Amino acid sequence: MKPVPKFFNTAGPMKPELHYCIDPLTRFDLEEIESLIRQNKYFILHAPRQTGKTSCLLALRDYINKQGEFYAVYANVEGGQAMRNQVEEVIDGVIDIISFQLQMILKEEMPKILASQVKRNSAASVKLTEYLSLLCQKLDKPLLLFIDEIDALVGDSLVSVLRQLRSGYDLRPQAFPQSIILCGVRDVRDYRIVLSNQDIVTGGSAFNIKAESLRLGNFSREEIHQLYMQHTTATGQVFDEACFPQIWEATEGQPWLVNALGYEVTMNMRENRDRSVRIIPEMMYRAQERLIYRRDTHIDILIDKLREERVRNVIAPILANEDGEVEQHLKDDDIQYVVDMGLVVRDKPLRIANAIYREVISQANL
Repeated sequence: MKPVPKFFNTAGPMKPELHYCIDPLTRFDLEEIESLIRQNKYFILHAPRQTGKTSCLLALRDYINKQGEFYAVYANVEGGQAMRNQVEEVIDGVIDIISFQLQMILKEEMPKILASQVKRNSAASVKLTEYLSLLCQKLDKPLLLFIDEIDALVGDSLVSVLRQLRSGYDLRPQAFPQSIILCGVRDVRDYRIVLSNQDIVTGGSAFNIKAESLRLGNFSREEIHQLYMQHTTATGQVFDEACFPQIWEATEGQPWLVNALGYEVTMNMRENRDRSVRIIPEMMYRAQERLIYRRDTHIDILIDKLREERVRNVIAPILANEDGEVEQHLKDDDIQYVVDMGLVVRDKPLRIANAIYREVISQANL
């Protein structure tokens, strides 16, 4: 079977054998992360949706496991989103994910057997703590745990997971993970969690052991150029240099938008599948318009977020004020919420994050 030609990725984690990509390990300060791990710290990695968080965590896991000093386990807990107050089911699910991922690394049944014992014999309020403690005592190397989509959990379930991770903190590294990375859209300190009894708990109080909050940024202009040049190297198809200022203005480096424009102009625009065709700015503009009007998943999610009152409270004044002097009249927590979603940039003045988002938002009739 012929190898699949590489392409711009718009769905799921990067696979270097399939996709043009920027090395995920260069997108954050690897030296700082390694230092935090060696200091036994628990910390946060957050960024807007579809910016490459999962790809970065998976690359970090593989990089660390190759070093041979730790067992690094990646666990995506998004599946617990639908079980708002079914705490035991969520905790059991988190344990199952961790045991499955570690079993894939160890090539043995121990994590699964231990998970079954703990789920059968322990109370929901301590299951995760007990499982991680017993697991770490059985391993011959310290455990590092990367929990992705942590903010997909809600209510009582999220508080239970955070508190159980906190409760074993003093046992690390011999009897609890040496380092834990929680990954999501927002910094955990900004969570306002509504419990089943309507009490409100802040993420900072439920997980007050985090040492740092690291934010994953967008692509730089140089990284955009590097990414698109991978297509030129692989196919011979040339991008006119005048395309790159346009790509930057349209996306300002938002990774999904950068890749979506590349895929649209090189694959979905059928005439450009002829790799002798030179990509020019007019083609990039048409690709941009097609993305906006087709409303792919990323754009649809963006439009859905605009229905939230606290998002409208920030976006509507930005659109309505010509002079841009709106920040002083808005709640700082609302601004940070919209910034964390990647919709606005906290420049002076506060502004919509890129030209594509501006067009989508202006058409949404806030």
